[in-house]
Amino acid sequence: MAPRFVRSTLLAAALASLTPACREKEVRPALDLLTASCAGTQPLAGVTHLRFRVTGPGLDTPRERVSTVNWTWMEDVPTLPPGLERVLEVRAYVGVPDQGGQLVSLGRSVPFTVLDGEDEPNPRVRVVLRRLGEFVPVNLASDPRTCSLPAEARAAHTATTLPDGRVLIAGGYRPEANGTRPVSATTELFNPAEGTFIPGPDVGARAFHTASLLPDGRVFLAGGAESFAPVALQSTARLLDPRTGARSELTPKVARYQHAAAVDAKGHVLLVSGRAADGGTVDTLEGFDSATGRFVYHPAPFDFVDAALTVDPSGQIFQVVGGGTVVGAVRDVVAFSFGDDDISSLATGAELRVPRVGAAVALLGRADEDPLPLVMGGFDGVDPEKGARPVGASEFLKGVILAEDGPALMPRSNLCAVTLPDGRIVALGGRGTGIGTTYAVPWVELITPHAGAQPTVLGLSLMPQPRVWHTCSALPDGSVLVVGGVDDSTGEIRANTEALVVMPPPRD
Repeated sequence: MAPRFVRSTLLAAALASLTPACREKEVRPALDLLTASCAGTQPLAGVTHLRFRVTGPGLDTPRERVSTVNWTWMEDVPTLPPGLERVLEVRAYVGVPDQGGQLVSLGRSVPFTVLDGEDEPNPRVRVVLRRLGEFVPVNLASDPRTCSLPAEARAAHTATTLPDGRVLIAGGYRPEANGTRPVSATTELFNPAEGTFIPGPDVGARAFHTASLLPDGRVFLAGGAESFAPVALQSTARLLDPRTGARSELTPKVARYQHAAAVDAKGHVLLVSGRAADGGTVDTLEGFDSATGRFVYHPAPFDFVDAALTVDPSGQIFQVVGGGTVVGAVRDVVAFSFGDDDISSLATGAELRVPRVGAAVALLGRADEDPLPLVMGGFDGVDPEKGARPVGASEFLKGVILAEDGPALMPRSNLCAVTLPDGRIVALGGRGTGIGTTYAVPWVELITPHAGAQPTVLGLSLMPQPRVWHTCSALPDGSVLVVGGVDDSTGEIRANTEALVVMPPPRD
């Protein structure tokens, strides 16, 4: 038997070693790993090894464990200290990682919290493993071999990613082979955690409208075409609270469709340009103050049609990018800001290197990388049938007075561009030109920023069908949801009925 003072010393040392653990108990997340897909290449096809990787604030380096494909929860999922915004990532390899193994599939959890307390349960997290770069239909989480379809085929609709990760899909028209375009008043809520589309409240028939996410989580839907034969416009706007389903109807000063909208950090929404029912340009620049529920106006006419609209990284200044007039495509970047009761234009503005109509703008870079708006695509004239060509050059907006060259992209207009949680941009589809005609294209590009250097552009797999007038939404796990659109690349009108999801390769 050990002497009493030796036993006492050992006990004190043991208690001292346990003290930090009592203050900060580490836990192992309970992992629900979904490894099947309803179509395409199965995520584990050919896979031999998995890497379990956890990141989050306070973790200087990721916590990682590598296992064979026959993983076990107790041995292979890393333990974690308490903290916020933990993300569990699973990477699947053909071959041994770090020894030439090829990364082929990837899945991430939504950010979760590890609580500090003896009685706190292990957090349960779900990871959907997806084949890198492959467009596949959405599958149900409850039955991964079953594809999940939207209730309606839609084009010229909106898709708004909500704070809880769900996507609100609203309105649009149904492309018919005979050329008719019946307009929808319905909404659907896509839940990425379950892979389900649930009917939402009606918002009035509208297509080519806008939907803006407000800082308080509500969605402001404005304008749109109510029908196309003949063209009739939706005269109302709707405020929708997706959490409660509450709706309120508002009446803007001007009805419009094919316009642009953006929202600043204080919840002001700017509505720019668009078309009237007779096809003419709407020259009233109108804003909505979500804090007071009032509409405000810019006193001077503004008649750029098919312009893009963005908000600078400060969240205070709107920038209207390009567009067309009766004279032709313009290079202007016009800046506006909200006052107490009006909208004012700034005296200075940048000038694009290339005039463009129907461009897209997305923010490139994470918040810690000094992100900049990147202008992509568009036509260099108003009418492609009269010689206007799609633009392949992109441009950065640096403040409100300067535009600089960005990377070269595939030339097209009306593309869909979305910023991923890691600061990269995915650009999908759009409209290209052939001999005397325009058509939807299937091109997909991944744009990655680099400090002090030009971004790199990686071409991803083509979409299964070309698309224009579709939507693209960044999901919490870093994948992209693509919904609806029109495929007219063969001369026939075809609706894109499936909702597709694609997982880009990781940034690191």
